[in-house]
Amino acid sequence: MPRSAHHARIEGRSLAPRGSGLKARGALALASGLLLAAPAAQARPADSKPPRSERPVRETGGSPRAACLSAAREAEARNGLPQGLLVAVALAESGLHAYALNIGGRSYFPDTSEAARRLVAGARPGQPIMAGCVQVNARVHAARSDWPLDPARATDWAARHLRAKYESTGDWGDAIRAWNGGSPRTRDELVCRVQAKLQVANPASRLLEREQCGTRFARDRRSGAALLEVAEAGDR
Repeated sequence: MPRSAHHARIEGRSLAPRGSGLKARGALALASGLLLAAPAAQARPADSKPPRSERPVRETGGSPRAACLSAAREAEARNGLPQGLLVAVALAESGLHAYALNIGGRSYFPDTSEAARRLVAGARPGQPIMAGCVQVNARVHAARSDWPLDPARATDWAARHLRAKYESTGDWGDAIRAWNGGSPRTRDELVCRVQAKLQVANPASRLLEREQCGTRFARDRRSGAALLEVAEAGDR
């Protein structure tokens, strides 16, 4: 989905739309133009129940990327997902950013959950909002809550949904397609982006090797490597 070429700013920090930056270090240049690739208006399946807890989102105490990575790995283990799969999904959806937002097709990467909440509060009625580490459709699943901005709750929700879809389809690629909820082409593209990120998150994995993705997603693999390195370093 096309993104605005303009930058948004809040409290003096650039919240770069897709394709505009994340160049704090040279490695991040590889990631430009690839974050928040999922369509802003896509809907997650209605059978994914949101977390019951409505406790306020608290700051993670680390960088947004490190928080997303840690939460994704823990949710994988807790829900019995293949190693690296949810990390790959988070890389494909948000670039491993706990507070990433896509509001009406425009991407933001605020440094704090408070800044993210202000952006959500300022969205126009009816604007689609994808939020957090795994880009939850906030209009559908969190109309009166900010839980998608809590990486632990968001990744656990995503892991439970993916596990349920795998158990019903018997195939992880099809589980990811069901996760996306978009057109068949959009679903296939997401599977291939996740495959590319999985080659970074777990190079030994053969989980999605049957997917016919070719080589055109090599750039996704390179950007995934850069962002994973930053997340593991706890860098913003």
